[in-house]
Amino acid sequence: MPPVIQQNAYNIFLNFLNGVIRSENLNDTVEKLEKFVKKTSPHARIFVSVNNQYENEFEILPAISGENRKNIHELMQFMQGKNLTKFKGNYSEIGFREFPNFTNDRYIVYGTYDIENGISCAMLASYPLDSDIELISEFSDLIFPTLWSVFTERYKRMIDSKESEILWKIRTAQHSDSDSGLNTIELNQLLENLLELAMRKMKLRCGCIMLLNEATGELEFEPRAIRGKSLVTPEAAKLSLKTAKSIAAVVISENRPYICNDTENDENYYPFFHGTKSDLIVPIEFQRRAIGLIDLEAPEKDYFTQEDADEISALAGEATMFIRRAQLFKESSEKGNAIMIMGTSDKWKALEKRIEKASNTDATVILRGESGTGKELLAHAIHFNSPRKNGAFVTLNCAAIPAELLESEMFGHVKGAFTGAYTNKIGEFERAEGGTIFLDEIGDLPLMLQVKLLRTLQSGEIRPVGSDKGTKKVNVRVIAATSRDLETMVKERKFRMDIYYRLHVVPIHIPPLREYRNDIPQLVNNFIKAANAAYKTKVSGIDDAALKILMDYDYPGNVRQLKNFINQAVIMSDDQMITPEDLPPEVFRNEHYGTTADSDFSPHDGESYSAAKERIMEQFSVNYFSEILKQSGGNHALAAKKAGISRVALYKILSKYGLEKTAAESQY
Repeated sequence: MPPVIQQNAYNIFLNFLNGVIRSENLNDTVEKLEKFVKKTSPHARIFVSVNNQYENEFEILPAISGENRKNIHELMQFMQGKNLTKFKGNYSEIGFREFPNFTNDRYIVYGTYDIENGISCAMLASYPLDSDIELISEFSDLIFPTLWSVFTERYKRMIDSKESEILWKIRTAQHSDSDSGLNTIELNQLLENLLELAMRKMKLRCGCIMLLNEATGELEFEPRAIRGKSLVTPEAAKLSLKTAKSIAAVVISENRPYICNDTENDENYYPFFHGTKSDLIVPIEFQRRAIGLIDLEAPEKDYFTQEDADEISALAGEATMFIRRAQLFKESSEKGNAIMIMGTSDKWKALEKRIEKASNTDATVILRGESGTGKELLAHAIHFNSPRKNGAFVTLNCAAIPAELLESEMFGHVKGAFTGAYTNKIGEFERAEGGTIFLDEIGDLPLMLQVKLLRTLQSGEIRPVGSDKGTKKVNVRVIAATSRDLETMVKERKFRMDIYYRLHVVPIHIPPLREYRNDIPQLVNNFIKAANAAYKTKVSGIDDAALKILMDYDYPGNVRQLKNFINQAVIMSDDQMITPEDLPPEVFRNEHYGTTADSDFSPHDGESYSAAKERIMEQFSVNYFSEILKQSGGNHALAAKKAGISRVALYKILSKYGLEKTAAESQY
């Protein structure tokens, strides 16, 4: 080969190497490769395909569309069907028919590489000139090893990034693709994320997730959590544990992982997918029982190890809490009362672990926490996760009913028991038979009724008001809740000590929102979606400045108050983003922003709501941006960055409130 050819190929190689090292992703890598090849062979065309054999995905790079993509796709699949790992020569030698887009091309350079099990890629260089053949041939010998090395590294970087993103979604139950209702804990999306992450960790593309229907005893395939060439049809997407012999049945009944590295010789193996040689199934465990499973399948024998089983079991354990939340949300939504639990802080995780343990018993639970912390939601969660979940859940607010009627509401009454008692009435305890009764605001229960409730807690018996017959036995689990300081009430003899201890078999303390502020952004996003659905609005999010204000507020009304703030902001917003101007005046009553309880929040005589809000917003804005400018030394770019707004928006605010002088003084 002439030295000039070798030198040209080598120069192309150096240029390519210099470019791809800086490439950001797979598509960018291929585009840089083609760019440098064209410097010497202007008419050459470079394409790379990525083939996922399990999911029948065939991606062409660089990204193209229309008839060109169709032709390239057919050409690459044609070459793949030839089972060639490397080829240099004329199109006629491989029997490929001409396409309109390739009528001038005569020569082809082709090579393949397996990135990982089930994922392969191929590169094809097509060119028209005889003069290019020696150069391209030499070039391909240099380029292929480097290309596959860089391509594999970029691919694995992409996978690692996707794994981190998926794991974050699982940990925060974050759903990013749809706005249909309160879907941050939408079950199908959560399970799809979980399966994708499990398969990536095992470098597989075949598997599924099944959840146990505890009412029917059947394992049910989740439609969006199936990957690979499945043998399961939509009509037969259930597996009976009573009749079908399978590894899945063993995993559910024994609540342990099962490794099968030779499906042909395992009597428990039941085929779900084509071509499986090894099978790993791990349980999704809750309350020491399996509520579902993750099934991963490989096309090779002896594929799985005990370390693999441990890793996927740990992943399943991390997702269990969010799966139960999603199931609660799904079932409660179907009943018309969507219940969504969204906390992701360590405090919330510890709280839900305590709830999980309490749920599995019939022990009396008392939920302690400030107003608005979500005590009723957690009461629903305890009931949902308990053996009584198919029974009734009855709520009785002890503070909302007059004392003279409360006994009748709790225990019922007989006809003629008091004036107006024209018929017999069943009390809430009887209505909750076989299920759970939630006694909200138990601290407001009159002393006389505390004695009667104590008898019910001790004996499981009730007596309707006015009844001269014996007591009735009831099978009811009691959950109580209060925001009152019961300990002080006991000391002051306003709450009986004996019932205090009867209620505190399992006390659960719910933290106020100010103790898990990091969850506020997630709560805000979900409340925005809920408000959009309720009020037919189209607010897409919240800007940084408004979010910072919400993050700094102390929330005496806790989550309920935050939700109220977001509802108001969504309704008042004139834009797609919530800004500080959309937030209610109350949120600015915070020492952090130079406004305190002594600030002038009371309406002036004849002052409208909008006028009062504008006045308070001006007070807040002057204090806030004066401080931001001082912190930034008068630097507008830095001040805008700190405030989370654009420089243009900053200039408008400074001009509106006459702060230009403050900005100038802050520079000195």
